[in-house]
Amino acid sequence: MLFSKIFAPPEQAVSPAVHVWRKVLTGLVCFAGGTLYAAALPPFNLYIFAAVCLLPLFYFLPRCRFFHAVTLGWFWGLGWSLFSFRFLREIDPAAPWLLAPVMALWPALFAAGFHFIARSILFYEGTLLKKEQPYSRVLLLALCGAALFVLTEWTRSRLFPWNDFAVTLWQVPLLLQISVFTGHYGINFTVALVNAAMSCAVCFRKKYAGLLLLLPLIFSAGYGYFRLNAPEKRKTLRFSPALIQGNLSQRRHASLEQAQEALDTYTHLTRKLLAKGKKPDIVLWPESSIPIPFYSAFSLRLSSQKTDYGRLAANYQYQVKNLCREFAVPMMIGALDFEDFLPGNTNPGATNSALYFDQWGVLKAKYDKLHRVPFGEYVPFRTLLPETIVRYIDMGRDLVPGKNANPVVLSDKVRAGTAICYEGVFSYVMRNFARRGANVFIVLSNDAWYPESSEPEQHLANAVLRSVESNLPMIRCGNNGGSGIVYPDGTYKIIDPTKKFPRPELRRGAAAEIIEVDLPENPERTFYVRFGEWFVYLLIFFTLFCFLFSLRCRQKKNQADAALLGKDDSSTEKQ
Repeated sequence: MLFSKIFAPPEQAVSPAVHVWRKVLTGLVCFAGGTLYAAALPPFNLYIFAAVCLLPLFYFLPRCRFFHAVTLGWFWGLGWSLFSFRFLREIDPAAPWLLAPVMALWPALFAAGFHFIARSILFYEGTLLKKEQPYSRVLLLALCGAALFVLTEWTRSRLFPWNDFAVTLWQVPLLLQISVFTGHYGINFTVALVNAAMSCAVCFRKKYAGLLLLLPLIFSAGYGYFRLNAPEKRKTLRFSPALIQGNLSQRRHASLEQAQEALDTYTHLTRKLLAKGKKPDIVLWPESSIPIPFYSAFSLRLSSQKTDYGRLAANYQYQVKNLCREFAVPMMIGALDFEDFLPGNTNPGATNSALYFDQWGVLKAKYDKLHRVPFGEYVPFRTLLPETIVRYIDMGRDLVPGKNANPVVLSDKVRAGTAICYEGVFSYVMRNFARRGANVFIVLSNDAWYPESSEPEQHLANAVLRSVESNLPMIRCGNNGGSGIVYPDGTYKIIDPTKKFPRPELRRGAAAEIIEVDLPENPERTFYVRFGEWFVYLLIFFTLFCFLFSLRCRQKKNQADAALLGKDDSSTEKQ
């Protein structure tokens, strides 16, 4: 009896004690739903929880008042963000606690929108939440709830795309294939709709509506089965990169000894691998593998050699070029660098770059990171923030963003869309590479900030979706884990430093290995690469329709209430 009172609609009169218990228990249940979302992500990867984690929101939001609904959405988001971003504690113990309340604002925004639409659509024939709702309204509400959730995730991805709903299925390739049409937003929508279907079956006893809402899941699985089992028709070429994983600690402010150790480590691992006789097509070093600037610009190179760090940088340049010439092999290294020293640019900015050298050690191409990490590679609104806050969050540098998004041409048949670390999880970055003719992705990363947590695995999970969306293989070279290949079907193979575990396992440790991957010579652009976020725009139009329909429902309700009030007044006057 108490349970039914606590979870009754707010219009039903209850005692103050029950009212308080209702808010406490519903908040705890929604918080638990958010933790289920986090449990579906790495490191636990319990993806089955993604099918039920939204149920508390779909159930409670139409049954409570507006501000309570927003609070429930925020609590749900808190349960998700507090645990899925827990890896940030390795940067600062306070980071997860500071970020979680902010990230929870997006689910709170979803709760506000869904509450308004649900309370309007479900008000039917003078009764709110009536179980004999027409099928049309139940279907409309479920579709709108899933669409609104995807749009909320989409707005978040403009700022921080890490760990969205689609990532929960990163180890289920069967359900990832639909993203070649819709991007990862189609996966988000499918999973959210599964939650909505279960909500319809529970709340409104509409089992047939639930079955209809499962059709996208059935279609997604069917298409995935067809695509995974279809014969390969593309003309391919064999590409053999050498991945060097040094497994060094984070060295943002490296001493001369630490920088020399990094140079010795990567030089030794490379030389040892190449001395075995098998020649790779290219040698890859990860992001900022040597924690000092490379000084690729000639004028900066000469001016820098007057200091101890400058002399070490000169040795850095010599070692890289000497490896290329000695073994006649090209190299691509992740390096700190600077803009070109041009007339009028007397203070060139620092860049996070990928430098490509041919087999004679000549610098042939340079890619500067386009999408920098907020608060890691620059401080947003630095000039507007108080100095005390800037000193607390400042990493000591503001890197300059790159200006060129063209793939790096490694040969007449290999065009590499090169991304550096964090920017490789942004759909628009990788999609731009594919649109400009890339036939392989190369991602240079360094997750040394997170030596013990699940962040490297989460990084890999997000990267898997980028490869499937574009139908291109991805070669990842990391400093302390995740180096290997992600195939276009969503499967992956990781180099193993211990040589004792299955290849899919992400293992930390120093490693150097030559891998082989088949690249499409002339890849056909996927529907998503060609048309971008068309699915999101479709959901926007559908959500606007639902919003206008909700306004119409509200208008009819107000007119009915006014008519009923007029009848009551007239009967009172007659009496």
